[in-house]
Amino acid sequence: MTNHLLGLLVVIPMATSVVSVALVGRRRPQRVLGVLSLGSMLLLSLRWLLEIRDGDVLVSQMGAWPAPFGITLVFDSLSGLLICAGLVVALGCYVHGFSTLSPETERRYFHPLAQLLMVGVNQCFLTGDLFNLFVGFEIMLMASYGLLSIGGSRRQMGQAYKYLVLNLVASTVFVISAGLVYGMLGTLNLADLARIVSGRVASGEGLPTGFVAVSVLLLFVFGAKGAMFPLWFWLPDTYHTPPVAVAALFSGLLTKVGVYAVARTFPLVFAVGEARDVVTPLLVVSAGVTMFLGVLGAVSQHSVRRILAIHVISQVGYMVFGLSMMTTAGLAGALYYMVQHMVVKSSLFLCCGVMERHTGSDDLDKVGGLLKRDTFLGVSFFVAAMSLVGLPPLSGFFGKLVLIREGWGIHWWLSVIALLTGALTLLSMLKVWTTGFWLPPGSETSTPTGEPGGLRGAYVGIGFLVITALFIGLAAEPIYDIAFHAGEQLTDPTVYIEAVDPHGLVASLGGSG
Repeated sequence: MTNHLLGLLVVIPMATSVVSVALVGRRRPQRVLGVLSLGSMLLLSLRWLLEIRDGDVLVSQMGAWPAPFGITLVFDSLSGLLICAGLVVALGCYVHGFSTLSPETERRYFHPLAQLLMVGVNQCFLTGDLFNLFVGFEIMLMASYGLLSIGGSRRQMGQAYKYLVLNLVASTVFVISAGLVYGMLGTLNLADLARIVSGRVASGEGLPTGFVAVSVLLLFVFGAKGAMFPLWFWLPDTYHTPPVAVAALFSGLLTKVGVYAVARTFPLVFAVGEARDVVTPLLVVSAGVTMFLGVLGAVSQHSVRRILAIHVISQVGYMVFGLSMMTTAGLAGALYYMVQHMVVKSSLFLCCGVMERHTGSDDLDKVGGLLKRDTFLGVSFFVAAMSLVGLPPLSGFFGKLVLIREGWGIHWWLSVIALLTGALTLLSMLKVWTTGFWLPPGSETSTPTGEPGGLRGAYVGIGFLVITALFIGLAAEPIYDIAFHAGEQLTDPTVYIEAVDPHGLVASLGGSG
């Protein structure tokens, strides 16, 4: 189905970012404009997601150029679920920032940069070709560089430099790889690539020379952006340094875009034929090591922010576990788990921000007794933490159940690692809960930060995300049905290809490569 309004998910935040620049220094108009932008996109996305809940695909060809010659935007089950989850996270973190960001930080282009970040994220989720996926990545990364260094402290700038260098390397490899793909196959449109690659494999012609190497290069690129083993080293310190609203936004969006890129491109194109025999073992090993070493790092920490940041890594391992199976149920489980993790992890970071406001620190040696001081915060943190652990009937349980059950017959040892990772996740979350909320304060205490603004916006943001997480868990069946349609479209891309390029223009022109 054609829907030319899909471009609004890129145009609205771009226009809002430009207007916000003109309003720099005027916090109230910027806040209202930003909430209207994110809220309107969320309503549009939810409406379109309900339209395609039975597995349909919405497509828009920019400038009326037919695929594969123009820019294609695709809103299907995969991109639709992630766009909705991303906008929920962005709205919750944005409102939370009204209470936890200092006026000086908020005036330093926070509002336009947050909108620009959503331009890149939405474009990554919507785009139907490899080059514009690269463009979306770069827009997202440019905004993240600004948000990461906002405030200008020495610690922030040091970590921003590390993050910048890694992403410059990954982006350089990305654009080189895209050029190689174009040289081999004559197109960068994903539907076209899927048609050509599957056709060559089915006919016995085989993949072009060097195609497998390019697949590995792209796995390196997306693995670096998604914090997959062994390319995760940048994440813990990076998420530890910015304001908590920014860290929560990053934890919910940035790594998921990298995992999404693997989910979108590899089952369709880069894990087909002989490339699958090389890529799949890399994903399997990365999934196991990412899960287990990530959770070990979290258990060993004593700072709430670092515990949550390193847990981002271990939870990415669950998503890669699902991708490594390359089955409909495995891919659906990875998508469902990704959606719930985006919401849950961001809510935990937001709770950490309020903990810091109460105590002036996120060090577990300096906090305690918060349940009596702030019951809402304690209950919200507990619900989000148990969702992360996977306690039934919360959202994390269903996602882990699908992954472990599907993986048992394919990579049983990964299922065992997933269970062990869940147990260690429970241990680390209970450490935060008992020390920070249940037990009385220790002898070593800290003082509140004294940041202005109250906590109303912070509570609204936390409550919005925690209620959404509860909904994802209690409405697991209809959400998983949409995720299952996404898995079907990835393992059998016929519907996706026909929606994007119904006339098979490249095939009618004799193909390429």
